[in-house]
Amino acid sequence: MMISFSKSWLNKGVFVLSLSLGLLIAACAPPTKPVDLERAEAAVEQVQTDPNVTQYVPVRLDEAKEALQRAQVAWEKDESTEEVEHLAYLAQRRAAIAEVAAAEKAAQAEIKNLGQERQQMLMEVRELEARQAREQAKMAEARTRELEQRLAELDAEKTKRGYVLTLGDILFEVDRAELTPGGMQNLFRLVTFLKEYPDREVVIEGHTDSTGSAVYNQELSQRRADSVYKFLMNNGISPERIVARGYGEAYPVAPNDTAAGRQRNRRVEIVILGAGERAKEYQRPG
Repeated sequence: MMISFSKSWLNKGVFVLSLSLGLLIAACAPPTKPVDLERAEAAVEQVQTDPNVTQYVPVRLDEAKEALQRAQVAWEKDESTEEVEHLAYLAQRRAAIAEVAAAEKAAQAEIKNLGQERQQMLMEVRELEARQAREQAKMAEARTRELEQRLAELDAEKTKRGYVLTLGDILFEVDRAELTPGGMQNLFRLVTFLKEYPDREVVIEGHTDSTGSAVYNQELSQRRADSVYKFLMNNGISPERIVARGYGEAYPVAPNDTAAGRQRNRRVEIVILGAGERAKEYQRPG
């Protein structure tokens, strides 16, 4: 009976001792960190690793870190749960604000960078266009010099109507429309020129002196102009590029009261038009 009583008290003592030790251990264990505080710490840590945050909004990052530190201090001082949660919430919000602000700044920087790149591209394009324009101007100038040289070789005279190549009376059979060998030789050079410059068209004008009837002179001037027309066409120049007109005695270049003057008036003028001008639309100025 005595032994049973002792065991009962012994078991109770062990239980009490175990309970006391458990309470003591629980009292000594560190308190569990609030979930809101852990979230705030994670949020601040995340924004700290964002290069946009550190580059564009370091002040916002400092504000988030400062708010987190206040929340941590409040928890360590065992302030009220509401206070800790409030401060942790502020830290999370400031971390989120820092992240959003950094994203906006990064986007603005990207837009600015794209604008600068676009401006640079525009400048490069304009420089390229200017360089091409200069090169084209040089090429055009070179072509103009070459054209003038070729026209000079044809003995063409520069006038208000364009360049004019004159075939004198001696390049035709007397009182006839047939070309002499010398006239053909001159026209072969013109054929070569027109083939080299396919954008050029010509107007062939026949002229006479005032000797004889006006009707006959007009007919002779037209036949001579037609003779030149046919020669050019037969040597590969498109008839679309040629117009032949006879003016008779209408446009003298010298008085008809001397033999020398009359000889100058008996002529065929070939007007070499400018680039883009059309022979069929050409009107001789009065």
